Amino acid sequence: MKSAISKPFAQAAYALLAGTLVLAAGITASAQQSTDGLQGTWRVAVTQYNCANPNITFPTFYSLLSFHSGGTETETTSNPSLLPGQRTSGHGFWKYVSPKQYLMAVEAFILFDSPTTPPGLKTGSQKILQSVVLTDANHFISNGSVSFFLPDSTNYQNGCAKSAGTRMTADDTP
Repeated sequence: MKSAISKPFAQAAYALLAGTLVLAAGITASAQQSTDGLQGTWRVAVTQYNCANPNITFPTFYSLLSFHSGGTETETTSNPSLLPGQRTSGHGFWKYVSPKQYLMAVEAFILFDSPTTPPGLKTGSQKILQSVVLTDANHFISNGSVSFFLPDSTNYQNGCAKSAGTRMTADDTP
């Protein structure tokens, strides 16, 4: 026989457990938001510049970068100097250096030669190395180098780029 107190006690215990779970989920979500570092997907404005004279810049274009748990990265770009289908998506890695600072490297294939010079790209690969600094939880700036290689690994062209990224969040609206 159940006592008259057990039903209210059980309801109170369930309410306390549910409240604890909601509070724990909120604390975990808050902690993840502030400690994710680069993890997530970012909209990135990229500006290429003359390495010898950073005041000489080229038109800004946009890329999407996704930094995954475990240090892998995928990337795609809208660089107008590339023809449709000329370059694959980039794949690479990122790693923590110090609070708010990261290094990343991405490689993509160039599938066919550019018909004109510039840009003068040739079949082979592109490698991008960047130093990334988080300016706050949802923004970063970076500086990097861009190198192009023939299939035999001969480096034939180099450049420099800077970028500014904004984290995509569930609160974003298209």
